Amino acid sequence: MAQSISAAGAQALLADGGEVALIDVREITAFGTGHPLLAANLPLSALEPAVLATVPRRATRVVLLDGGGGGEAALAAARLETLGYDAVHIPDGGAAGWSAAGGALFPEIEVPAKGFGAFARSLGRPDFIDPPELARWLEDGENCVVLDSRPRREYGWGNIPGSTNAPGADLLRCFDDLVPGPETKVVVNCMSGTRGILGGLSLRFAGIGNEIRVLHHGTRNWLLHGQELETAATRFADPATAKSVEQARPRAARIAEAAGIARIDHETLARWRAERARTTYLFDVRTADEFAAGHLDGAVNAPEGTLVMSPERYFATLGARHVVCDDDEVRATVTALWLTMMGWGEVAVLAGGIAGAPLATGPAPASVVQVDAAHRIAPGDLQELAGARVIDVGHSDAYVAGHVPGAAWCSRTALAETPALRDGGGPLVLTSEDGGVAALAAAEIGAGALVLEGGVQAWRRAGLPLEAGEGRLLGPRVDHWLASSERPGDLRENVEAYLDWEVGLFDDIRAGGPVPYRNLIWT
Repeated sequence: MAQSISAAGAQALLADGGEVALIDVREITAFGTGHPLLAANLPLSALEPAVLATVPRRATRVVLLDGGGGGEAALAAARLETLGYDAVHIPDGGAAGWSAAGGALFPEIEVPAKGFGAFARSLGRPDFIDPPELARWLEDGENCVVLDSRPRREYGWGNIPGSTNAPGADLLRCFDDLVPGPETKVVVNCMSGTRGILGGLSLRFAGIGNEIRVLHHGTRNWLLHGQELETAATRFADPATAKSVEQARPRAARIAEAAGIARIDHETLARWRAERARTTYLFDVRTADEFAAGHLDGAVNAPEGTLVMSPERYFATLGARHVVCDDDEVRATVTALWLTMMGWGEVAVLAGGIAGAPLATGPAPASVVQVDAAHRIAPGDLQELAGARVIDVGHSDAYVAGHVPGAAWCSRTALAETPALRDGGGPLVLTSEDGGVAALAAAEIGAGALVLEGGVQAWRRAGLPLEAGEGRLLGPRVDHWLASSERPGDLRENVEAYLDWEVGLFDDIRAGGPVPYRNLIWT
């Protein structure tokens, strides 16, 4: 049974040094209006698989936050208790009560990472280059390379013309493959700031002597200055050569020694993972292809710098242990540096990485909640089912990208109230990306709902056609976060206001209470 707790009591739990997960269960559009700095956003619409993945130890203390009404947190608590979580707390008043008790609330998303970017900007003092100067360099044929530190998907949305994609710690690992020589100037960019700053500063701290510049405010600022982006580029950094890795290893070792990054052996890892009273996460930060080719059993793949930028995709327990691994300690060391400085808990690099250990292959298994009540239907049978009413209850972004032809979309949290369930007609079939959330939704509403076996992924694997776009939305896309460039109003004003917010975020965090960040490398 979930325990009611005061907001001040919940804040005390976070400060007592023990493991605790602070989870905001609102959909992202509400979460982004204001939430505690260290809250992980695990929305009700996909709560169960998300919490199993990010809070693996069922005895972990869990604090559930909603907007203040209490209904969402209570529903979330019931779901968690069904899964075996037995230390669930609901603060009085939700986010509003948190604020009334003196706790700061922060707008936007990915706030801990972006706040750390502002922290790094203030203390690390990167050398910036403005878009007009970079445009002149490129036009004049300056001896320079532009390296984009974002994941491949974001790079494809729009990149500086001619740039090469080298996400996260691949910047250091592939550096000598991408940069012709010590006289070549290097410009690191991202979309707005954080990943470019961290990428540029990691190269500097590793002892690289090239002139390293960071594109001020990234591609957003490039557009504000009237420059155009290249789209759908495929200049991805090739796997690092042996020569480049040979150069990167001592540079990574320099980082580890200077910052005091902990290293543990495989025996220590096994002992930690066997402890029932502590949580130990194991993250493999190599690419998805490398991970699938062979990884340590139980490791979670967190490639392309996403572990630093979007930690709640991978962990939600505060005060836990985090072990980072790869195959040569380069990417693991850079990742561990930033995680340690962000204050996420006990962080260590696995010495030697995966070398010499038994390896599993294929992608890591997804967290699945078994639901017995759902009736399944295969993709081919659904295609032949006359008059079926298909509702996609997965993420709306995935629905827009591609869904079963004729399917409508509805958030799982609003499904029970949608008129589509009461309109009668043919068989009701629910689906989602992999069918998991659809099965949970079907068990909740009953009414003989069928579930597409394997979801849209299985439909795609069967070679069946997909439809794209926002047609047939049965409610607002509460799970879709609008970037500053997508929001209503004046584009320039929106983007400039967002960039100003990012720059001032560290000051906002300092004003709001204890700062989790640690300075290990800057004087």
